[in-house]
Amino acid sequence: MQDNIKKYKAVLEDCLVECRKMLDFETEKRRALLDSDMNNLSAVLQSQQATMMKLENLEKKRIATQEKAGFSDMKAEEIIEKITDEKEKQSFTSTVNELRTLVEEIQRLNKISIDIAKSNLKIANTILQQQSSDEAGVYTSTGSNAKWSSSSFEEKI
Repeated sequence: MQDNIKKYKAVLEDCLVECRKMLDFETEKRRALLDSDMNNLSAVLQSQQATMMKLENLEKKRIATQEKAGFSDMKAEEIIEKITDEKEKQSFTSTVNELRTLVEEIQRLNKISIDIAKSNLKIANTILQQQSSDEAGVYTSTGSNAKWSSSSFEEKI
C-alpha cells in the first residue's frame, strides 16, 4: 500500500507544480487587466489554457492512480486515515493541504480578474456609446440631425 500512496502523492505533487504556475498566471492576468495590457493578457491566457490542459490530464491520471491504489471514491481525509506510516501521513497531508490552499487562492484571484474584466468592459461600453452618440450629430432647431462641421465654409454651402 505504501507504494500506491507514493505513486498517488507523486501525481498530487505534479498537480501542485501546475497549480503554482496557474497561480502565477492568475497574478499576471490581474496585472495585465489593471494595466489594460491586451498583448500581455493574451499571452497569459494562452499560457493559462495550456496549463489548464495539463491539469485536466493530471486529474485523469490522479483518478486512475487513485482507483489503481484501491481508493476509488475516497476523499483525501479517508485516504489519509489509511496511511499507517506517520511520516508518510504527515507528508501526504501537507501536500493535500498545499494543493487545497493553491486552488482556493487561484479561485479567489480568478474571481477578482473576472470582476476587473467586467468593470473594464462596462467602461469600454460606456465610451463606445458616448462616441456613437457623438458621431450621430446634433439636432437642430428644425429637428434635423446635423453632423458637426469643422468648417463654417461647409455650413454656408
